[in-house]
Amino acid sequence: MLGRRPGRLVTQAAAGRTWLVPGGLRQVTGLDERLAGGGVIVDSACGTGVGLVRLAAHYPDSRLVGVDGDQHSIDVATARVAEAGLADRVRLICSPLEDFEVPEPAALVVNNISMHECRDIDQVTRRVHDALEPGGWFVISDFPFPDTDEGLRSVPGRVMGAIQFFEAQIDDQFLPRAAYDDLLARHGFTDPGSASITPMHAITWARRPA
Repeated sequence: MLGRRPGRLVTQAAAGRTWLVPGGLRQVTGLDERLAGGGVIVDSACGTGVGLVRLAAHYPDSRLVGVDGDQHSIDVATARVAEAGLADRVRLICSPLEDFEVPEPAALVVNNISMHECRDIDQVTRRVHDALEPGGWFVISDFPFPDTDEGLRSVPGRVMGAIQFFEAQIDDQFLPRAAYDDLLARHGFTDPGSASITPMHAITWARRPA
């Protein structure tokens, strides 16, 4: 996972975290109940720590791990976490997502608007699988690229098409939401689900088998 995000995409990712936590995560059946009992939450591609602070606020009994491949982002996240008084609950790790490891199994690994940037999406998914406790959830939040002509002709589809042109210039590519179903299935995840948060933001989830 490369640590390069233009400012526009940083802003979109921050907005995405607002939509995702807590509203998006509350659509994942059983997840709120599990996190109410504590446990570890991993924010993969955590950026500058905005999502970590939101996750800590909404799941006060959980411990958090933020992982990002960009040292500057980790440094900013460290300062933000300290300012929020969360240093005792949050651990920061600078690592590409293809290589990351966490100190204890996680109840939830979340990735917000970054899976399409991974250089080896299958290797990242293997790492996530290994990081989860049995029955733990992987939630992918991303901008879903339309996979039909009708979807491409819609207003959100036309906007996504324009952004996709920019993504190609930085060697990235938005994926259809259903591509994440296939990704999770081929790595042994079970109990899949998905939901739309906005016309241009969707979540996909599944669980490591118990």
